[in-house]
Amino acid sequence: MKLHTEARLEDAIVEELCSRGGYSFVDYRQGEAKDRYDRARALDPALVLGFIQATQPTLWQSLQQIHGSATEAVVLDHLVKELDTKGLLKVLRQGFKCYGKTLRVAVFAPSNTLNAQTLAQYAQNQLTVTRQLYYSHAHNKSLDVVLFVNGLPVLTAELKNALTGQTAADAKAQYKKDRDGRELIFEFKKRALVHFAVDTDEAWMCTRLSG
Repeated sequence: MKLHTEARLEDAIVEELCSRGGYSFVDYRQGEAKDRYDRARALDPALVLGFIQATQPTLWQSLQQIHGSATEAVVLDHLVKELDTKGLLKVLRQGFKCYGKTLRVAVFAPSNTLNAQTLAQYAQNQLTVTRQLYYSHAHNKSLDVVLFVNGLPVLTAELKNALTGQTAADAKAQYKKDRDGRELIFEFKKRALVHFAVDTDEAWMCTRLSG
């Protein structure tokens, strides 16, 4: 096994997040990119819907009574519409409307640990780190690492190992020249909120890709 490659840097980052919980009450786990990520919607439907069903069962059941087997598609359609119009950050903070009902897509950390119910809800968040995410139907390019909150992409990263002769400067160039900011996962405000160019010594970030 080659010791000094981008993959080994990926290994280290994933191991750190998944073994130490990402410095939060909620543990990270490794995401499954294959056959789960919806490239057209730029999210992981199973995780999004699973969180909503687990944390808001009454609202989910009321929607099911109206829409039956189409409930999942209806909820995803409304979610995507609000992500595209209001942006990911607002939807994470305030939820989204679906037939007059507000559905949450995340629960933020409580200010203290006194309320067991609040902590239990917060613990339902699913934080995932996914490697080599193929994010578009238009080509076969992949992102080295993407962090998700309940199936919604919040951070992308391109990694370089300085021991191979590449640095964060090469990762920045990759974002500038080889990543189209008009693709949904990169679209400003609509999906990932921040993009990192990382090597073994430095980390650079930006919130908007525009060449």
